[in-house]
Amino acid sequence: MTRMLDILISLLAVLLLLPFLPIVAFFIKIDSRGPVFYTCKRVGQGGKIFKMYKFRTMHEHPGLRGPSVSPQGDPRVTRVGRVLRRLKLNEVPQFFNVLQGDMTLVGPRPEAPDLAQRYPEAGRRIFSVKPGLVGPNQILGRNEEELYPPGVDPTKFYLEEILPKKMAVDLAYIEDKSFFKDLRYLFLGLKVTVTGTLSRRHLLDNRGQLVLLLCDTALCLLSLSLSHYLRYDWSPNRGAQMAFLKLLPWAVGLRIPVFIFFGFYHSLIRHFSYFDAKRIFQGVALTSLALAGVSSLSSGISGQSHEVYARSVFFIDWSCLTFVLIGYRGILKKWYQRRGGNDTHQSRKRVVIWGAGDAGELCIQYLRKSQYPLYEVVGFIDDDRTKKGKRLLGAKILGDRHHLPILTLLYNIQQIFVAIHSATTSELNAILEICHHQDLPACLFQFAVTPCLKITQGKKHFAFPAVRQLSGKLRGSTVS
Repeated sequence: MTRMLDILISLLAVLLLLPFLPIVAFFIKIDSRGPVFYTCKRVGQGGKIFKMYKFRTMHEHPGLRGPSVSPQGDPRVTRVGRVLRRLKLNEVPQFFNVLQGDMTLVGPRPEAPDLAQRYPEAGRRIFSVKPGLVGPNQILGRNEEELYPPGVDPTKFYLEEILPKKMAVDLAYIEDKSFFKDLRYLFLGLKVTVTGTLSRRHLLDNRGQLVLLLCDTALCLLSLSLSHYLRYDWSPNRGAQMAFLKLLPWAVGLRIPVFIFFGFYHSLIRHFSYFDAKRIFQGVALTSLALAGVSSLSSGISGQSHEVYARSVFFIDWSCLTFVLIGYRGILKKWYQRRGGNDTHQSRKRVVIWGAGDAGELCIQYLRKSQYPLYEVVGFIDDDRTKKGKRLLGAKILGDRHHLPILTLLYNIQQIFVAIHSATTSELNAILEICHHQDLPACLFQFAVTPCLKITQGKKHFAFPAVRQLSGKLRGSTVS
């Protein structure tokens, strides 16, 4: 690729992408602390070290060190960084490296100095040419981070498995380099950058989140449409209709990126919680305000400020969309739980939790959390009379220890879980005797945390959330 063509294409690319760069910078800054741009040392032509520019995609921390390669799932990568890497937008600042003359548009990708030192003698011929923004390896292995198996040493795997194949491809490119082949690689690189964003593996790994995203996209359009026609009694005037049609693309273009940023698609539906609902509330509220701002700005630019689009549309839209997004996720969560429980419903044990306190709350969450729960919690028993008839996480406090014989018959209780945080040994022995009287197996629910893991004489000693069987007499002062 000639130097003149490098400059012309790079200038054109920078001019085309310039309006989007402040948006990328904005999301990088609000996502995590640190600069917008990241500079790293790379090996250029003749082994010369130069500074390569990228949009920052990792957390900035003085003590943060790691391998020069970054496999999929690297914890150093930020939320926005994952999106930028997937779209290859983090590479855009390298056009400035091309303009400076450190890189060319087509060539082998620049290597980190620590990895370049590990190249065999034959592979060092790669450094005889300028590194490129696009090369044959970027076309053949567009999503290189997906090649790393889980749990491997990334540097070792790169040097032993990935690098030999990359070197062979780059050396073959250098041997048969030509202007027209470079042009072909340039167009192929552009094509792969767009089409490789969603690989088959990526789609399969994230199919659930993708379905949610598509549903949310449709609901964004439906909610705004419904709000518009409700506000204008199903017969909007021409000005309102034009304003609505202009807003429709923004309803998706603004909302979906914000929804992704707020983590709408990073949670498992079967574990949908209050914190996820809170994110939805915030994300929809922010985008509703943004849509109202876009509407006002659009009216001012078009000179139709006298025909203000009804602001109540955005309030109706916010209320409707928030309710629907939270609602259908809650329904899906219930469906997952029921689907998981249907197959094992007949074999699930009916249990009562003894103790309607903090430990009891943890116990019922623990028993319900499994995708295929083994227990059906009938309710609680507690000797505190003020708690009788109340509910804890939806389960009723049925009575006290004296009601156990009747409750066993009424609810077909098959097992007792004792969840009393600071019960003494004598109290536990008394509970155990009552359970034995009713021929009910009793389990003690414990939740203990130790400050560190100790290994002595080859044995590991540590505490963890546990359910253990109670039998015989207990010795000691307190169980916590």
